[in-house]
Amino acid sequence: MSTAEGFVRRALLTPPQLRLLLAAGFVFVVFKSLRAALTEQAGLLTSPAASAVVAGVLCAVLPLCRRMPVPVAAVTGAGFLLESQVWPVFLALYGVTLWRPRGTAIALTGAVFVPAAFGPFRELVGMPQVVLFPCAILAVPLAVGLAVRSQRDLAGSLARQLEHLEAVNRLRDEQVRMAERARIAREMHDVLAHRLSLLVLHTGVLQRRGDTVPEPVRESLDLLRTTSAHALDDLRDLLGALRDHEGPVPLAPTADDLPALIAESERAGTRVRARTDDLAGLPAAVRLAAHRIVQEALTNARKHAPGAPVDLTVTVTRTRVAIRAENECGAAPERRDGPSRGYGLVGTAERVAALHGELTTGHTGDGRFVLTADLPVPVHPVEEPSALSAAAAR
Repeated sequence: MSTAEGFVRRALLTPPQLRLLLAAGFVFVVFKSLRAALTEQAGLLTSPAASAVVAGVLCAVLPLCRRMPVPVAAVTGAGFLLESQVWPVFLALYGVTLWRPRGTAIALTGAVFVPAAFGPFRELVGMPQVVLFPCAILAVPLAVGLAVRSQRDLAGSLARQLEHLEAVNRLRDEQVRMAERARIAREMHDVLAHRLSLLVLHTGVLQRRGDTVPEPVRESLDLLRTTSAHALDDLRDLLGALRDHEGPVPLAPTADDLPALIAESERAGTRVRARTDDLAGLPAAVRLAAHRIVQEALTNARKHAPGAPVDLTVTVTRTRVAIRAENECGAAPERRDGPSRGYGLVGTAERVAALHGELTTGHTGDGRFVLTADLPVPVHPVEEPSALSAAAAR
């Protein structure tokens, strides 16, 4: 839970707490009002029975303060003028301030204040204090209500900001995932387009040897070449829809790019203790994913733990590719402009999920960060274009 969210939760009373507080206030007001009505009080009414009736009416309308705060405030204000019942009007004015516009609360307080200043309190105090006394009494619920309302508005504003930030973060995560999917599709296009081009080329060569090819085989070759050409055109159309306008997409990495990637990180100041198997012979999708995972692991280490060595292990078997990168957390780097929320890891997770693999990241108990990835290798991988070319040449 973030600091702002915790503040919002502390600032807002939950409904059970608010109901308990209002119930306690209602009991207190009933007790004080009836007690005041049965004792000698200053007011326009002199009969104890009439005072008790007024007090009962005031207590009866108080439960309606939440739904109809303005009428309740008007009734309790009249009781305040008739019988000097302070506590009911306190609670009613507080409710108006809390649940109605500020202007309404101030106007109602003034409407009660003016007759009170020249009504029952005129006999109790001297003329210099005739204005200050009711003003001091009526200002208390107004001030408390405005303070609570300001705190509630602030808490609501923070809650809305949190919701907005969460929505923005969700949108950014989705944008990263979509961008990574498009990137994967572009890379796969480059690989598939190359293979389809070879297929079209070799079928064309076979077609030119028509005198040595039986007629049924020649017809199948025509169909194969036409279908391959159409598939290649479809892939090119797909590439045009996927590519952005920021520049050409870099070529897909090869098996030799992994040592070059490690050497580049070492030139940037990150010492890499690497034990890596050869990626040659792996399907292009698996090789691309392994390259991107290692790239992201080294980038994270350089960004979040500059100068800390990285232990990198890439193990290749017939059915799996296991990657493990581990480094010390180090000191927090200086803050850079712009957000940094691990979007690289979001894209890496999307790439691993596309291959039905597993990616885990986290901190160990001894203060180290570990990234592990497990990628399945197809049991019958498609031959690489180089192998196809060699077979065709024979």
